[in-house]
Formats: sequence, structure tokens, C-alpha cells
Amino acid sequence: MQLIKFKTIFDLISAFPTEKSCHHYLASTRWNTGEIICPHPECGFNECYVFKDGIRYKCKGCKKQFNAKTKTFMQDSNLPTIKWIMAMYLMVHKKGISSVQLGLDLGVTQPTAWFILQRVRGSFETAPKESFAGTVEIDETFVGGKNKNRHYRRRMQYKELTGRTFPDKTTVFGMYERETGRVRAMVISRQEFKNMAKVITYNVQPGSTLMTDDWSGYKRLNKMYTRHSIDHGKWIYADGEVTTNRVENFWSHLKRGLHGTYISVSAKHLNKYVKEFEFRHNHRHLPVQEQIECIIANMVSPLKLKSA
Repeated sequence: MQLIKFKTIFDLISAFPTEKSCHHYLASTRWNTGEIICPHPECGFNECYVFKDGIRYKCKGCKKQFNAKTKTFMQDSNLPTIKWIMAMYLMVHKKGISSVQLGLDLGVTQPTAWFILQRVRGSFETAPKESFAGTVEIDETFVGGKNKNRHYRRRMQYKELTGRTFPDKTTVFGMYERETGRVRAMVISRQEFKNMAKVITYNVQPGSTLMTDDWSGYKRLNKMYTRHSIDHGKWIYADGEVTTNRVENFWSHLKRGLHGTYISVSAKHLNKYVKEFEFRHNHRHLPVQEQIECIIANMVSPLKLKSA
């Protein structure tokens, strides 16, 4: 199989002149060991027949047909595969791309472009995750409109907005692993926020060093971790190595992107957008082709439109 390399959008178009070339690229990336495995969950057989079109396969075990897009977010899509690959190319840009702009670039409607983006974002949510270790910065942020900008009938009373949580906003929790520069972020419910220790122990190896602010809810972590805190209430943001500035810097990128590129994001879909920014941050040093191949390697089952 011909080795495909691309850096620019012109390279991308030249590399995939036909639907067959796109499928060959997906297959070589998805099954990068050279062994084509039946994607049907009840099978997983590793021997198949190849049809003359070079796109379809037939499993020797379950006798079902499949191709490189079967059981992925591209399954059953009528769009040319080149448009999916181009969408991934545009999506991994530093600031991302809105569904309106993607629709214009690909020549599809805005709802179709939005659905493409949502399907790709779904792969970020299901990608395998390794536990963080070493020194880990921990913080949370709250995403939602400003109270002063709401219609007066929808404004929250000031007494309702005091304390750590905001009933009118969505809580996003994040961790920054200093040794690797990796970030992990996710939307958490109010119940999870109250039991933050459970979320942290699931993602950070015991014995690690945590950098937090002075919120009292973090004190319960002291038995499992070495914890250092910084008192933001006293306008102190760094005390030597004790700081959460790196994870807070990620919040700045996230919020600028949400407001600048995507304009408006509902709480229902916020976690997918958060995972998109997490992926972009963690893979920012890779060439664009390698970023796309990371997405293809984590392709997941198709997302139904009604639950997108």
C-alpha cells in the first residue's frame, strides 16, 4: 500500500484523488499492524476476502461484509470520505472551526457540518486514558453566561450565587500533569463536585503531588496524596512551585475558544467541546497528519442524530 504523506490542504487533496484511496488510508491507519480484523463485536475474526473494488471486505468467520468505516463515526454516511478527512484537518487547527464555517468550506449545510463535528468529538470522549502521576495541578472552572447579561426574569439572586458552586453554570474540572504537559478536563455534575475526591482518585495515581487552591473540599485528599495549596483569596497565585497557573491557562484557551469560535455552546454538549480542546492541547506538538491519525485510531461507533 502506498505511503501517504500530507501537510497542507493542497497535499491532502492531491493525496486522496478517489474514494478508494481514502478507504485505503483509513484501513492502513485503523488496522496499522497490517492485519485486517472484522469490526463486528460478536466476531473479531482476522481473515477476510477483499472485493474487487478494494474497499469492501467479507469476513471468513461471520461472513458479513464491512469496510474501513464500519462501526465508526463515519458509518452509513453519504458524504464522500475526503470530506470527513478534510473536516478532521480543519478541526485540529489551533482555534478549531465552527459548524457554519465548516459547512461553507465543505459545501454542506450547517446541520450536516455540526453533526460531522459532533461525531468526531465523540471519539475524543471514548479515547483510552492513562492515570496521571507526578505533580498534578487541579482546578475547576464554571462555564455559562454572565448573570448581568441575562433577562431580568432569568437573573439569579445574589444570595443564590454565593459559595463554591453556581446553580446557573456548568462545572468543568481539570488536571494538568506537569511532567508531560498533558491536560484532562471534563464536565462534572453537582453531585460529582461534592465528591471531588472520587473523581481525582480515578484519574490520578495515589502518592502523586497535587497543586490545588485552598478550597476545603480538597482536604480529604491529604491521606492519599501530597497536597500543596495556594490561597487565591489573598491574591496569591504562585509560591515557588506551588501554583495552578498552568491548568488555569488551559481554562483561558477553552473559554476564548468557546466564545470566539463557537459563540454559543449548550450545557448538554459542553463536554464534547471540552474534550476537543483537551485533544488539541495534548496533541499540539504533533504534525497535522499524526493528529488526524490519532482521531482515526480512536474512531467509535456511529452517533445517532437524535442524541447528538
